Amino acid sequence: MDFTSQTLLLYLVLGIFLFCYFLATWVWIKVDEKNSDEKYQKDQDN
Repeated sequence: MDFTSQTLLLYLVLGIFLFCYFLATWVWIKVDEKNSDEKYQKDQDN
């Protein structure tokens, strides 16, 4: 396989996209867990 600069750029962009996707998903899950815990605490207080 010919490994050109275009192939390297493609893999680099794809890797950055996947990294950002998984990072955003992880942050979203953490924020959702935090909001869920806060809502549970408010329900317990009432």
